[in-house]
Amino acid sequence: MEKSDFHVANERLEQLKSEFQVDVLTGWGESGLGDSGASGTGTWSIPEVDRLHSTLTLFADAMGGTASFVNNLSGVTVKKADIGSHGGEALSHRVSFSEKGSFGAWTVVHEFAHAWDAKYGWRLSRELEQYTGGFTSPFLSFVKMFFGLSDSGFRKPGNIPGRRGRKPGCNAVGYFYGDKPSGSNWKFNRVEDFAESVAMYIGWERENNLSDHARRRITRYLLPDGEKDELFGTKDNWTEYARYFYPEGGDYSKTLRWKFVDGLMKGKV
Repeated sequence: MEKSDFHVANERLEQLKSEFQVDVLTGWGESGLGDSGASGTGTWSIPEVDRLHSTLTLFADAMGGTASFVNNLSGVTVKKADIGSHGGEALSHRVSFSEKGSFGAWTVVHEFAHAWDAKYGWRLSRELEQYTGGFTSPFLSFVKMFFGLSDSGFRKPGNIPGRRGRKPGCNAVGYFYGDKPSGSNWKFNRVEDFAESVAMYIGWERENNLSDHARRRITRYLLPDGEKDELFGTKDNWTEYARYFYPEGGDYSKTLRWKFVDGLMKGKV
């Protein structure tokens, strides 16, 4: 990278650290942005650093400002790494993005929501589960699958419309979600539910970089059965699943998830 680009990049990194207490391990050195560096971290680009900053600004604004964001997450180290097929992973004070490609605003919010939840010992996702009327029971899930009441295969997802394990309890961990999430699949659990609920809250009707994704997560349930959705290119039985996921009047802010996250962001939960 040009010397001036290197200085610009480091200014961005210092801004992330000073505003959000987010420390990015870039792996770049004086010789270029593409260096892997002694740290072994994956490569970054200036647009990615800018995207991270702009998305965390959205997150902080939803929380009422950077002071609240810093207080809620208490510092996060971010890096790009080999994390298999995942786009991102997170634990308390730590977020990783896949080094195999870039990341979008949705992934940033999703993973930082995980880090927020993890910082509090995953209490936030348990409270979301309770607030929305859900529960987790592997035993009841097994019984449901055993008697053929699941929209999945027996203890595995189906790869055909209407058999993807989207209904309550028809997933790997036996998560019987309450109310209406924006979606579900075989890997859905209360932790993923919390992260997706935060991303939906920040994106819903706010005209930001998450808003189009949030809207399409809801409008796909208006599609005719068997059509591909615009987000994931998946064919499914949308009219059947609409009763589980399509909110009143198509307005996600009418859901208990939106209300829970709204209260959490405002310090009322």
